[in-house]
Amino acid sequence: MLLLEFGKRSTAETNLDKLLLLLVEEAKQLLEAERATVFLLDVKRRQLWSKVALGTDAIRVPLGRGIAGTVAATGKSLNIPDAYRDGRFNPEVDRQTGYHTRSMLTVPMKNNHGEVIGVFQVLNRKKGGFDQRDEELLAILAGQAATSAENAQLYEQLLKSSEDTILRLASAAEFRDKETHMHLGRMSRYSAILAEEMGFPSPWVESLRLASPLHDIGKIGVPDAILRKPGKLTEEEWVEMRKHTLYGADILKDSDSELLQMSYRIALCHHEWWNGQGYPRGLKGEEIPIEARIATVADVFDALTSRRVYKPSFPLDETVEIIKKDSGVHYDPKVIEVFLKALPRLTEVMRECAAANAIVSDPVSASPPVASPVK
Repeated sequence: MLLLEFGKRSTAETNLDKLLLLLVEEAKQLLEAERATVFLLDVKRRQLWSKVALGTDAIRVPLGRGIAGTVAATGKSLNIPDAYRDGRFNPEVDRQTGYHTRSMLTVPMKNNHGEVIGVFQVLNRKKGGFDQRDEELLAILAGQAATSAENAQLYEQLLKSSEDTILRLASAAEFRDKETHMHLGRMSRYSAILAEEMGFPSPWVESLRLASPLHDIGKIGVPDAILRKPGKLTEEEWVEMRKHTLYGADILKDSDSELLQMSYRIALCHHEWWNGQGYPRGLKGEEIPIEARIATVADVFDALTSRRVYKPSFPLDETVEIIKKDSGVHYDPKVIEVFLKALPRLTEVMRECAAANAIVSDPVSASPPVASPVK
């Protein structure tokens, strides 16, 4: 019954990190093991890596070395009752962690083509060593794990492909200005943080993170002389600038993709005001889609704290006061309430991005990561 329930849960999970955590938790419970690790195979680097491991730190294992590396290379399971009597076991891990490995059961994870894509390993059965029944059970779990992990990896690849396409499309509108180009990544993360703090489910938060960078895609239709003008715009120029919401909506409209439908609503409505004084349609209050209300705050927060061709960056405290002042006027008060609570997370992203930009601007050589000892 537990195995059936495990199969249902693992098949439904598309997030690879969450899936791996689910796998090792279920394996520990079903096999009464002290520790469990799922290793995935990096074919190009010819090594296994443990993205999720219960009871130990992350480990990288060269293919063919250690117990896990041997199983991955041969495609055959290993049930070792006494690890210290097996020459393939590396006791250095135990010496570093203070843990004492006794029994080990390690099985390969194979895809539908019979190719090894990872390894499932459990350590120290709480009541004696692992038996034949445990081997069969872990083999079943490994088969389900392989299918689920491969599906999750394909889903992540699709998601990354979509994200890359969206950012490239959004960057077309910002290509002429490096500063506003970097703005896309920051406001995307700010939007996701606000949505998460408001309690929206993870899939919706992820959709917002991917959709929000397209908020200004319509600027691709605005003349460069207006976009990059350092001084104040004339009334005629403002009329043209405001059209970017309509241009963006026109680019994104009528898509069957839910992600692009969200992008359409954000592009069209991110300059609407809570009091109805915004543009292009003068929507008021909750007439404005919630995704646009969130993206608006994220957009303005980043715009104020960033240097632009027409202004310097504003200090954080001044930025917060400006935004607070417009709560209930420009912005949804509920979003502002969450914005204030989420400030520590938002500022951490701001600092992280600033540091990353500094590194890119002035790169330095770094030593490659040192792989952990392997079992």
